[in-house]
Amino acid sequence: MKINNMATYFTTDLDGSGQIVAVADSGLDEDHGDFGTRVVANNDVINDGSTADRWSGHGTHVSCTVLGDGYRGGYAGVAPEAQLYFQAMENDNTGNFQSPSLNSLINSAYSAGARTHTNSWGNNGGFGEYSSESRDVDDRASNYDRYYSGGEGLTILFAAGNDGPDSDTVSPPATAKNVITVGMHQNRYQGAPDYIMQGSSRGPVDDGRIKPDVLAPGGYVWSCRAQEAADTGGASGSSTWYLEYTGTSMATPNAAGASAMIREYLEEIALRESPQGALVKALLILGAEDVGSRDIPNSDEGWGRVNLRNSLAPPDGQGVWVDDRSLLSATGNSKSYTFDIDQSGDQFKAVLAWSDEAASTWSSTQLVNNLNLEVTDPNGLTYLGNDFANGRSTTGGNTDTLNNVEVVLIDSAIIGTWTVEVINANHGGSRGQPYSLAIMGHGINDLKPDLVTVDDGFLIDIAIPSVGQETELECVIENTGNIRSNPFDVTLEVDGVEISSQSMELGGGSQRTLVWSWTPQTAGANTVSFIIDKDDNIVETLETNNRQDIIVNVSEPGVAITSTQQIQQLQNSEQTSTTWQINLQNTGLLSTNASIVESPITFLEDGSELNWYVGMSGSQYELQGSESVELTVTVVHPKSPTPGTYRIVVIATDLDNSITTSFDLDMVVGEIPNIGIESDYDVIPVSPIEATSVPLYLFNYGNTEIAYDLQVQPPNGWDAYFVQDFTESQFATSSTIPVGMSDTIEMLIQPPSIVPNSGLQTSVTISVNSVTDPVVNWIIELPIEVEAVKSVEIRTDTSLVNLLPNSDLVTVFNIENKGNVAVKLLPTFTLPQGVQIISSPGAVELGIGQSELYLVTFQLSKNAKSGQATLHFDNGSDRFTWSENFDIQIFPQPSLQFKKVVFPDDKEYTASFYGSGSHPAGAEIQFVWQLTNDADIAWQPVVTPVSDPQLSITCDTPIMIGYQESTDLSCTVFTSSQAVPFSEPNFILKFSGSGADYSETFSLYIGGYEAVSWSGLSSNTFVEGEAKEIQVLATNSGTLPFNHVISGSSNQGWKIEVVGDGIVDLAVGESNTIKLLVTPTSDGLSDISLTFNTAENADTATYLFTANAEKQSSESAAFGLPATQIGLIAILIIALIGAGILILKPKSPKQHIPIMPLPVNTLTNQQIIPRQSPMMASQVPAKALSIPPPQETITPVQQKQAPICWQCRSPIVGKVVGCPKCGARYCGDDSESCEISTLEECLSCQSPASTFISE
Repeated sequence: MKINNMATYFTTDLDGSGQIVAVADSGLDEDHGDFGTRVVANNDVINDGSTADRWSGHGTHVSCTVLGDGYRGGYAGVAPEAQLYFQAMENDNTGNFQSPSLNSLINSAYSAGARTHTNSWGNNGGFGEYSSESRDVDDRASNYDRYYSGGEGLTILFAAGNDGPDSDTVSPPATAKNVITVGMHQNRYQGAPDYIMQGSSRGPVDDGRIKPDVLAPGGYVWSCRAQEAADTGGASGSSTWYLEYTGTSMATPNAAGASAMIREYLEEIALRESPQGALVKALLILGAEDVGSRDIPNSDEGWGRVNLRNSLAPPDGQGVWVDDRSLLSATGNSKSYTFDIDQSGDQFKAVLAWSDEAASTWSSTQLVNNLNLEVTDPNGLTYLGNDFANGRSTTGGNTDTLNNVEVVLIDSAIIGTWTVEVINANHGGSRGQPYSLAIMGHGINDLKPDLVTVDDGFLIDIAIPSVGQETELECVIENTGNIRSNPFDVTLEVDGVEISSQSMELGGGSQRTLVWSWTPQTAGANTVSFIIDKDDNIVETLETNNRQDIIVNVSEPGVAITSTQQIQQLQNSEQTSTTWQINLQNTGLLSTNASIVESPITFLEDGSELNWYVGMSGSQYELQGSESVELTVTVVHPKSPTPGTYRIVVIATDLDNSITTSFDLDMVVGEIPNIGIESDYDVIPVSPIEATSVPLYLFNYGNTEIAYDLQVQPPNGWDAYFVQDFTESQFATSSTIPVGMSDTIEMLIQPPSIVPNSGLQTSVTISVNSVTDPVVNWIIELPIEVEAVKSVEIRTDTSLVNLLPNSDLVTVFNIENKGNVAVKLLPTFTLPQGVQIISSPGAVELGIGQSELYLVTFQLSKNAKSGQATLHFDNGSDRFTWSENFDIQIFPQPSLQFKKVVFPDDKEYTASFYGSGSHPAGAEIQFVWQLTNDADIAWQPVVTPVSDPQLSITCDTPIMIGYQESTDLSCTVFTSSQAVPFSEPNFILKFSGSGADYSETFSLYIGGYEAVSWSGLSSNTFVEGEAKEIQVLATNSGTLPFNHVISGSSNQGWKIEVVGDGIVDLAVGESNTIKLLVTPTSDGLSDISLTFNTAENADTATYLFTANAEKQSSESAAFGLPATQIGLIAILIIALIGAGILILKPKSPKQHIPIMPLPVNTLTNQQIIPRQSPMMASQVPAKALSIPPPQETITPVQQKQAPICWQCRSPIVGKVVGCPKCGARYCGDDSESCEISTLEECLSCQSPASTFISE
């Protein structure tokens, strides 16, 4: 491949100039000679300390193939003017290649300006795999081809490898999608160039993609020999400076040189900036030729061998068109192009290439964004990309879903409009996909003419023509483009007036001289213009180089006065003189004498002539042809004169030709602004913590009423604003200020976030622009000084809403010194009703900028009210205050007042919750309270009773009650019949509703009762006059200990005696046998009663049975009754005795025996004795029968418990003292813990203690 093959096709040589090619290889013999001074960098990328090429000289050979200039013997590379950026990868100690990070390798080359990167190396194995290195290369190529993100494009090439001719022998990184993978064909000898070398690695790669992409010369390639190389045995030929190697390592730099020339073509000839690497790849494939039989694409050669001429200047005359500035961002997007083919019979070829996003190494296919190429001919026949047969496109196939290169090739195109469409078939990536498109065909061209005038081509036959004198002009037109232009016009204009035009066309790089005739009409400087394609009918590379302007001076007799300062603007308020530079010129070609004078100055606004000094630097001159002299005219005037125009007339005379001319010099006095800014202070005091408002007084010292624009620039870290119409801005506009008057403008100066120290001095800059034309600007510095300011910020994030009464509130205050003075703070508090402080830290000291957490604990009583809480921190006379509302919730405040208790006998007690002293077991008791709401809130009470297992309770639902209102609450308590005597079962009333949470516990005191049951009467038959002992069993069936004296009586006067002392002492449940000695004093029936005389309600504490006494002699009838009647009576009595157990208990259940108080821990585990139903004796029979006594029922005698003392409520140990009236027991005088001597009366029945008896 040689550059002279391309040199003749374009006006600019293609030799690699302006291109930097990066070569990553073994090492480099940098001073070989064939690199000249074009090595821009030689980098050691593996850090072995050397970039030399000491082993095979591989890197030097590759680099020279790309860009060697043949200095040592004529073997020049492909792009001999390109520059080299080399990256040495060979370890000089071992001769082994070491690959650094490909990201780093490619990035560093790109950062150095390289836009072509060639790599004649690869992995040893991993054939066909898409490795992490392949992915890295794809990522870099895709990144640098994103023109919309500033990417300038990068072409990356890799050698396919030398493991052929077997298929699937391409190794990574050459398996990457976005690289140009290069195989080799024979470079010379027999078969070149259409012979694929056996060793060239073949595709496809593992996912089915086409590899290699192209072939380049790689067999028997001569290139530079590294002078330090010691292992060159693999060369097939050598000389001192060159040697011959074979391999894809030699083919790849050949393709790289071609790539650099394609990039040079795109940048210098096609004038395309930053072409994509994908476009270079597309153009290589556009020109590639099928090797051998027509069978592209295939896995041996890809798309064929590189042919640079086909790529850039097709030999059959087709043009080339490219696009690399389009992208598709979503599935279904597409872009269409149309081309008018104007000649049939030759090839039409389209190549689509794109740098696809990097794929996952685990994917089965590596294509991320699938674009499709479709070409439709003028007859409507559509060809799909890569649908080939016999080396050319066919129809009826499928779209390609694997490759990121698609080609359509038509051998014989027909005339007409062809449509090329690029379709985004499946967008799997995260960004828009740019692509490159290269088209070849007749009537297609990406090159344009560029028509220019040659600067030194202008000629005029008379240097200074006179007015009316015919003059000949010449200009030269050149086409600097690379293509012949269509016909265009060239126009001659003088001072913008068209004189004539000529039509022509030019081939690329050619010139033509045009001749023009012109007769000047006006004297002086005439602008002669040659304008190419005035109506822009020709599309050119540049449209800004189509005009040439030349100044031609035209002569005329006389003198002329000119000045570039004819009108002077007076703008400086301090200026007191004005000058003009004028030019007096002889307009003729012959010499003449001239004079010049000035007039007084006149104020044109009123026509008045002013007595101001006017002077001129000269008056008499001899002037040669066209000669001129420069003079100065000066006027002296007061400062800021009245606005208007002041004129001086200058009169010049050509004395020889008696020609006079005049020239006006004007001084235009416009609005001359002048200002002054004042404030109330020489140095403005400013706050360090808050904005300081400063009035500024803007004075107008100009010559008329003027408005001014102001801009404030604060010191670093500060802010400053003007305030106008309640709006803050760095900009302000004054009112229109009369001369000598002022306007007041408010300025705010905001200190920095870091509090500045007191006494700090700096300045605020005010920029003032006059609202005049032109604008006058003043910069004014206003000094400021930071004041000493005490400022403390008190804040808390503690929530102060929905606070609960009767609770503690811990509040965390953040106290920050935001001033620029240290402070010591003493706290004081003002709090709402019912709120008090129970802890606070007290005084706190804060340095400048210091903050501290300040914990205060507030106690909210149950009566606490919402209200304002204020915290003052005092520092001398300065006070810093925090104030916020305590939002304290109001809940109902229930209270209960006992009203009455109603016992089962409907007897009411209002004085005591315990009524008569205790509460009966197995009874229904009603309690009534007065329920009051003491909170300022309406309350619908919800009552929930909770009780011990011995109780059951229900309560009525109270009505809604307001603040300090009351209602009755009635609850019914059911005591268990098995409730333990002297126990105190509890029940709780819980109140809720509207946030109330209140409960009250009540204890009942369960009383006892005395009861006796009888059984086991041994006999009820007697003999008159005979004493007989009988017995009966008495059982304590009550709930209290039983201790009474028993006596017996008969209604017939029988003698009844109780055997023993008559005292019956029974513990609960205990039984005892009572013996009676009965002596009937008469025969017949008699009611015998046993009575406990000391028991309460003694008239009912009686056991009654009927007895029968017989006479000594037997009779047929008893008591004069027939035997049948006596028998019936006897049967009835026996039935009553057998079934009856008489119970001794109070006459009325509503009356109770005095109750002992509950002893401590003495009845906890006692068994509850169920109360037995009372049994009453039946009607007494008229006459007793002789019947056997009933079977005795004997109750086991329980161990008698110690009685309970009514005073100390403990079991009595030792002597016992009792009340004879009620039976209440007390500890005797030997007790150490209970003082009986202090007792004045019985605690049960209030009998005097003096009546107590000892047991």
